[in-house]
Amino acid sequence: MRLRRRFFGRVALLSVVALVGCWNPTIRDLNLRPDKHYQEKLSITGRIMRTQTVGEDTLFEIADTRDSRVLVRSSRPIDATVGDWVKVTGVLVPEARVGDTVLYDVLTAEDVSRTGSPWFPNLM
Repeated sequence: MRLRRRFFGRVALLSVVALVGCWNPTIRDLNLRPDKHYQEKLSITGRIMRTQTVGEDTLFEIADTRDSRVLVRSSRPIDATVGDWVKVTGVLVPEARVGDTVLYDVLTAEDVSRTGSPWFPNLM
């Protein structure tokens, strides 16, 4: 009985550690404390709300299910349109120059791929 309790206690602890280790911040987390995530490689999922091409860059805004938003800059054109859900992997930078304008707290995208909408949008 002790062995079983000890085994399941360790399995529960390992599963909690695994979940915490795989945690990616949300758009809301980025908006609350952007300085905490500067120069980190992040993966964010959101819906494209608007998009604009500025020179060779594509600038778009993504929002989560609770309408928290973040600007994303991509050096390549994206194959998604307004209203599509995308997963963006990139680095959050404190400032980025897009055209003649300096923007603050911008996610510089390395990869943008289409994805489906969340299954449980208001779970957390």
